[in-house]
Amino acid sequence: MLKHLIKGFLAGIAIKLLENYRRLSIQMLKIEAAKSYLHGVQMARWSALGLLRMGLMIGLICVGLLLFHVGLFVLLPWSVEAKAALAMFLGLAYAAIGWFALHVAMDEKTWMEKSGAAEMLEEAIHKPKED
Repeated sequence: MLKHLIKGFLAGIAIKLLENYRRLSIQMLKIEAAKSYLHGVQMARWSALGLLRMGLMIGLICVGLLLFHVGLFVLLPWSVEAKAALAMFLGLAYAAIGWFALHVAMDEKTWMEKSGAAEMLEEAIHKPKED
Protein backbone atom coordinates (compact mmCIF):
# COMPACT_ATOMS: atom_id res chain seq x y z
CA MET A 1 0.00 0.00 0.00
CA LEU A 2 2.78 2.42 0.87
CA LYS A 3 4.47 1.44 -2.38
CA HIS A 4 1.34 2.36 -4.37
CA LEU A 5 0.99 5.61 -2.43
CA ILE A 6 4.60 6.59 -3.20
CA LYS A 7 4.15 5.62 -6.87
CA GLY A 8 0.96 7.70 -7.07
CA PHE A 9 2.64 10.63 -5.36
CA LEU A 10 5.66 10.48 -7.69
CA ALA A 11 3.38 10.07 -10.72
CA GLY A 12 1.38 13.13 -9.61
CA ILE A 13 4.57 15.16 -9.23
CA ALA A 14 5.81 14.01 -12.65
CA ILE A 15 2.47 14.88 -14.28
CA LYS A 16 2.45 18.30 -12.65
CA LEU A 17 6.03 18.96 -13.77
CA LEU A 18 5.19 17.86 -17.33
CA GLU A 19 2.11 20.10 -17.38
CA ASN A 20 4.19 23.05 -16.20
CA TYR A 21 6.86 22.26 -18.78
CA ARG A 22 4.25 22.01 -21.55
CA ARG A 23 2.60 25.29 -20.48
CA LEU A 24 5.95 27.09 -20.31
CA SER A 25 7.03 25.62 -23.65
CA ILE A 26 3.84 26.84 -25.32
CA GLN A 27 4.29 30.25 -23.70
CA MET A 28 7.89 30.47 -24.96
CA LEU A 29 6.74 29.41 -28.42
CA LYS A 30 4.12 32.18 -28.42
CA ILE A 31 6.74 34.72 -27.33
CA GLU A 32 9.11 33.63 -30.11
CA ALA A 33 6.28 33.76 -32.66
CA ALA A 34 5.36 37.28 -31.51
CA LYS A 35 9.00 38.37 -31.76
CA SER A 36 9.24 36.96 -35.28
CA TYR A 37 5.98 38.65 -36.27
CA LEU A 38 7.12 42.01 -34.89
CA HIS A 39 10.46 41.65 -36.69
CA GLY A 40 8.58 40.93 -39.92
CA VAL A 41 6.36 43.99 -39.45
CA GLN A 42 9.42 46.14 -38.76
CA MET A 43 11.15 44.85 -41.90
CA ALA A 44 8.01 45.51 -43.97
CA ARG A 45 7.87 49.06 -42.58
CA TRP A 46 11.52 49.70 -43.41
CA SER A 47 11.01 48.27 -46.89
CA ALA A 48 8.00 50.52 -47.50
CA LEU A 49 9.93 53.57 -46.30
CA GLY A 50 12.85 52.62 -48.52
CA LEU A 51 10.54 52.27 -51.52
CA LEU A 52 9.01 55.68 -50.82
CA ARG A 53 12.46 57.25 -50.60
CA MET A 54 13.52 55.56 -53.82
CA GLY A 55 10.37 56.80 -55.55
CA LEU A 56 11.10 60.32 -54.39
CA MET A 57 14.68 60.11 -55.61
CA ILE A 58 13.61 58.75 -58.98
CA GLY A 59 11.06 61.56 -59.30
CA LEU A 60 13.70 64.16 -58.48
CA ILE A 61 16.09 62.66 -61.02
CA CYS A 62 13.38 62.71 -63.69
CA VAL A 63 12.51 66.35 -62.99
CA GLY A 64 16.20 67.26 -63.06
CA LEU A 65 16.72 65.53 -66.40
CA LEU A 66 13.61 67.17 -67.82
CA LEU A 67 14.75 70.62 -66.74
CA PHE A 68 18.23 69.97 -68.11
CA HIS A 69 16.85 69.01 -71.51
CA VAL A 70 14.46 71.95 -71.63
CA GLY A 71 17.34 74.29 -70.89
CA LEU A 72 19.54 72.54 -73.44
CA PHE A 73 16.93 72.76 -76.18
CA VAL A 74 16.18 76.41 -75.45
CA LEU A 75 19.84 77.40 -75.55
CA LEU A 76 20.96 75.38 -78.58
CA PRO A 77 20.93 77.40 -81.80
CA TRP A 78 20.04 74.30 -83.85
CA SER A 79 17.04 73.68 -86.09
CA VAL A 80 13.91 72.05 -84.71
CA GLU A 81 14.70 68.81 -86.58
CA ALA A 82 18.20 68.62 -85.09
CA LYS A 83 16.83 69.24 -81.58
CA ALA A 84 14.18 66.54 -82.13
CA ALA A 85 16.82 64.06 -83.32
CA LEU A 86 18.93 64.83 -80.23
CA ALA A 87 15.86 64.37 -77.99
CA MET A 88 15.09 60.99 -79.61
CA PHE A 89 18.70 59.86 -79.24
CA LEU A 90 18.81 60.88 -75.57
CA GLY A 91 15.42 59.22 -74.94
CA LEU A 92 16.57 55.94 -76.46
CA ALA A 93 19.86 56.10 -74.54
CA TYR A 94 18.04 56.71 -71.23
CA ALA A 95 15.58 53.90 -71.94
CA ALA A 96 18.41 51.47 -72.75
CA ILE A 97 20.36 52.46 -69.63
CA GLY A 98 17.21 52.14 -67.48
CA TRP A 99 16.34 48.74 -68.95
CA PHE A 100 19.88 47.47 -68.37
CA ALA A 101 19.97 48.77 -64.77
CA LEU A 102 16.56 47.24 -64.03
CA HIS A 103 17.61 43.94 -65.58
CA VAL A 104 20.76 43.80 -63.45
CA ALA A 105 18.89 44.84 -60.28
CA MET A 106 16.17 42.21 -60.72
CA ASP A 107 18.43 39.33 -61.75
CA GLU A 108 17.69 36.25 -59.63
CA LYS A 109 21.33 35.18 -59.50
CA THR A 110 22.36 38.62 -58.18
CA TRP A 111 19.69 38.50 -55.47
CA MET A 112 20.74 34.98 -54.45
CA GLU A 113 24.38 36.06 -54.14
CA LYS A 114 23.72 39.38 -52.37
CA SER A 115 21.29 37.86 -49.85
CA GLY A 116 23.60 35.00 -48.95
CA ALA A 117 20.99 32.44 -49.99
CA ALA A 118 23.40 30.85 -52.48
CA GLU A 119 25.88 30.01 -49.71
CA MET A 120 23.11 28.68 -47.44
CA LEU A 121 21.82 26.49 -50.25
CA GLU A 122 25.34 25.27 -51.02
CA GLU A 123 25.88 24.35 -47.36
CA ALA A 124 22.51 22.58 -47.18
CA ILE A 125 23.10 20.51 -50.31
CA HIS A 126 26.69 19.40 -49.82
CA LYS A 127 27.65 17.08 -47.02
CA PRO A 128 30.43 18.29 -44.76
CA LYS A 129 33.75 16.60 -45.38
CA GLU A 130 34.62 14.04 -42.76
CA ASP A 131 38.16 14.16 -41.41
